[in-house]
Amino acid sequence: MSKINIPQRLKMLRSNDEVACELISFIQEQNLSSVALVTTGTPNHLITNDIEVALFDKVQKLKTFQVINASIAYVNQLPLTDFNVVVGIGGGKVIDTAKYAAHINNIPCISIPTAISNDGICSPVAVLKEKHNSYKSLGASIPAALFVPLHIIESSDEESIISGIGDLLSNLSAIEDCKLAAVENGEFIDDYAVMVSKQAALSVYSEIQNYILQRKTKSQFIKENLETIVESLALSGVAMEIAGTSRPASGAEHLISHAIDELFGGLKPHGIQVAFGMFITTFLRAELGLIEKKYFEELRAIFRFLGLPVRLSEIGLTENQLVQILQHAPNTRPNRYSILNKINLSHEFIKELISTLFGQKTTITV
Repeated sequence: MSKINIPQRLKMLRSNDEVACELISFIQEQNLSSVALVTTGTPNHLITNDIEVALFDKVQKLKTFQVINASIAYVNQLPLTDFNVVVGIGGGKVIDTAKYAAHINNIPCISIPTAISNDGICSPVAVLKEKHNSYKSLGASIPAALFVPLHIIESSDEESIISGIGDLLSNLSAIEDCKLAAVENGEFIDDYAVMVSKQAALSVYSEIQNYILQRKTKSQFIKENLETIVESLALSGVAMEIAGTSRPASGAEHLISHAIDELFGGLKPHGIQVAFGMFITTFLRAELGLIEKKYFEELRAIFRFLGLPVRLSEIGLTENQLVQILQHAPNTRPNRYSILNKINLSHEFIKELISTLFGQKTTITV
């Protein structure tokens, strides 16, 4: 049986001092004496400065590396042979850089996310730039500890938090593709990983439904459920670690986002793009009779509540661009069987799909 690593500590914290204290406690418990901080400049420099000061006389060696370019090449040239822990302090690109750097140097990683725009805050996957400005998903070290500065995340832009929610909700789409691949392609499905991924997403999905019924606002939801959102994003990462693959949290909706990135350079944050992909794939499943149509209507209501895209104009695409994206999406990960493998990806069918989903037509011919 393969070994499953999960974070040894997950703490929600409310000040830079609390973060520094928890970090010092953990590295001392683990006998980690040579610390590499991986971060960026503004707005993360204030917490980084406080951590540097707090660690100064508590460790034998301390150095801060500024991520200028979150790429495979950058990680490969980081001089980390004399360090025994990497601490990532920042947004998704910084955390991914830290996780991959820890992985290739066979040392633990600690995650201190200052934004929660995706589930990478606590996952065994890093998405980094390679040649020609394309991005590659890489195996990485799941963080040994996750210290979350809620006071910083609360002050981050709302779009970043909504992006994280979008990435989390998209697990429900990915799980449907897991089931489909198991039935139609004989792919192994890790039931426990799927269960963890599903519950992580449903804990937020169901609470949003409650807020809609109570006529509460999006701002109220975010303010009152921030810890739940962070915990669920962490669980999503753990689900991937259990499965040994990103499968429980990445299906056709992620392929659509990858296609947007490859063809048009990315239009929105990752979580918003995968949510848009989920909107399309959920509609497709309803039209194919794989799920009840009420689930698509529920999803549309949730997306409208959150301000996630339900129109082409809201994601910034034309019909012709979406045709290209859907045709290209399966090519972004050819071995990942999904709902897109069940439909006719001809220009005519996709135009009909777009017309039905975003226009005046009432049904598609499947």
